[in-house]
Amino acid sequence: MQVLKRSIKPDTYISFLYIYQTTWGTAGDICLVRESVANSGVSKFVGYKIRLVVPKGMERDRVANFPVIKVAGNVGDGHPKEHPYEWEAYEGINPEIAIAALKPWGFKLIESTES
Repeated sequence: MQVLKRSIKPDTYISFLYIYQTTWGTAGDICLVRESVANSGVSKFVGYKIRLVVPKGMERDRVANFPVIKVAGNVGDGHPKEHPYEWEAYEGINPEIAIAALKPWGFKLIESTES
């Protein structure tokens, strides 16, 4: 049996901040949406374009009826932009993907030792 080597090409994603109200206040998530999916609809996603290699099937959540990947959530009280160092990766998300999605925003993971 011969092993075939194929390079995995990164896709372009839009990293966006999804802010919503909860019973205890304001919460926020950093999400990724494929640029091709975002461009196929009428909704406008405002964020940063990044190129990532993400495993298939990670888009388990929906925002504005679009499949997205919820990468990290803000664990601070108040508006998420007021707590840039209080972000936690969601279960099943590779920390490297979370760091790449948060970096353009200037946000950092709690567990991250990256400076």
